[in-house]
Amino acid sequence: MRTPRKSLTVMALVAGVCLAGGAVAAVNAKSVIEAREANFKTMGKAMKTMNDGLKADAPDMAAIAANAATIRGLAPKITTWFPKGTGPESGVKTEAKAEVWKDAAGFAAAARRLEPEAAKLEALARAGDVAGARAQVRVVGGTCKGCHDKFKAD
Repeated sequence: MRTPRKSLTVMALVAGVCLAGGAVAAVNAKSVIEAREANFKTMGKAMKTMNDGLKADAPDMAAIAANAATIRGLAPKITTWFPKGTGPESGVKTEAKAEVWKDAAGFAAAARRLEPEAAKLEALARAGDVAGARAQVRVVGGTCKGCHDKFKAD
């Protein structure tokens, strides 16, 4: 089982190979998709932990901040997890719709919307603002949903 750090390392190597000299290199779609899914599972687990934690009367704001930091740290990398050749055409099971590549600019814009929202959530949690974090975790979730609705298969 890959750890999130290993997944990020694999994705960095794949992105580096794909971008070297401006040429698109062949990618191992299965490995890339597995790493991509591992990163999204890490983000999903962080969201679940925050949502569950914020239901408490006295949430552990340090834990909320740490999970928000996980999402904030991964959010800018999302678009790198989708190199050409890792969509449905690869023949490897993926939940990514072909629209990710057909509307690359729209996908990138949708993915980038998560970055400032995750940063706001982390800042609120670090400041100990429970009400603000509760409201902002819903904004972050809505931002995720907005991307999922258009670019992720059910």
